[in-house]
Amino acid sequence: MSTLYESMVEVIERHITPMAGRVGQQKHIIAIRDGFLAALPFMIIGSFMLVFIFPPFDPDTHWGFARSWLDFSVRYRNQLMLPFNRSMGVMTFFISVGIGASLGKHYKLDPIMSGLLAFMAFLLVAAPYHDKQISVAYFSGQGIFTAILAAIYSSEMYAWLKSHNITIRLPKEVPTGVARSFEILIPVVVIVATLHPLNLLVEHFTGMIIPEAIMQLLAPLVSASDSLPAMLLSVLVCQILWFAGIHGALIVTGIMNPFWMTNLALNQSALAAGTPLPHIYLQGFWDHYLLIGGVGSTLPLAFLLLLAGRYICAPLDAWASCPAFLISTSLFYSARRLS
Repeated sequence: MSTLYESMVEVIERHITPMAGRVGQQKHIIAIRDGFLAALPFMIIGSFMLVFIFPPFDPDTHWGFARSWLDFSVRYRNQLMLPFNRSMGVMTFFISVGIGASLGKHYKLDPIMSGLLAFMAFLLVAAPYHDKQISVAYFSGQGIFTAILAAIYSSEMYAWLKSHNITIRLPKEVPTGVARSFEILIPVVVIVATLHPLNLLVEHFTGMIIPEAIMQLLAPLVSASDSLPAMLLSVLVCQILWFAGIHGALIVTGIMNPFWMTNLALNQSALAAGTPLPHIYLQGFWDHYLLIGGVGSTLPLAFLLLLAGRYICAPLDAWASCPAFLISTSLFYSARRLS
């Protein structure tokens, strides 16, 4: 048993830890994580509005407070849905800008311009114009993968052009804002000249625009992400990474976020339509069921530390005893025995 354990530890330290470290520091993984973090405040407000619009009461209830809330939400449904549609309904806007800005910082480019370039690249392929109106079908969860790919492509192209001095340079006397605007002109032209024809080409040969084609290709993977094997595998990888001394939750959530957000948008659409929710394995399930109390389910450890009285913990450990905060790092590193 000891030999088996030592062999397992050696495999983890020699192979898994270096690979996980490279994945955790990979610029695109970091940019995707930053993009979702940038979109998080808007998605929280949008999700809260959906709960407010569809209160958890029986439609036939006669309780005064519940009846008043239900009647109010039905009467003003269209007005109340506006904040949801302008937050969760356009989540890809925030995600694409966040990813572009993060990659811009990595390449020492102007993050604002890089983020706006990523946003434009996404709109070029995901906002078709038909019957005198722009389609918004891919502005929410269905367009997440397109937003990620468009943001990465535009930022990489911007960085490549800048590194090869393919840009418009103005004299130093020109104001910084004006010079920055001219610097981005060539990247904008290149993005338009490559993505728009590509989108038209894909539509011509497949009958689908790029976001639709991407979702068609990834449909089996998105479906598999909401399954028992996906849950078990993600938890196993997370715990192995923590065992190797790497923040496993950051890596796993960075990889799973596109799938979670896609399925979350489908759940919210189903809720708005009054139909059963189709997906279970979302970030809320990960945070408050699989990892309740923090990574490794450290809530029982917090209770034992509080009851034993033989440890001195940092003040933050008191917060770790509350599963809502999902803080377990302090328990890992600040508890110590009394001498």
